Amino acid sequence: IGLIKAIDRFDCERGVEFPTFAMPTVVGEIKRFFRDTSWSVRVPRRLQELRLALTKTSDELAQKLDRSPTVPELARALGVSEEDVVDGLAVGNAYTASSLDSP
Repeated sequence: IGLIKAIDRFDCERGVEFPTFAMPTVVGEIKRFFRDTSWSVRVPRRLQELRLALTKTSDELAQKLDRSPTVPELARALGVSEEDVVDGLAVGNAYTASSLDSP
């Protein structure tokens, strides 16, 4: 699918070789495939991407602040609502399944 998308979007007048143009598109589609199929529960892509951004931003803020960032700090850094931050943090629980019998 990534190769087909690259073929559709390629413009030879831009002076870029096709392999150079196509590689990021193909790699992106492979990443999206694994991101969409490796979750135990179907999670919308927007929330999956928010979770990735939260992880990265949380690590950066933790280094800068010398402590774990708060929800309002994460929301401000990402330009999203605090509710979105809470949803993004909760999405991580859907990545692996747990038994209903587990404590």
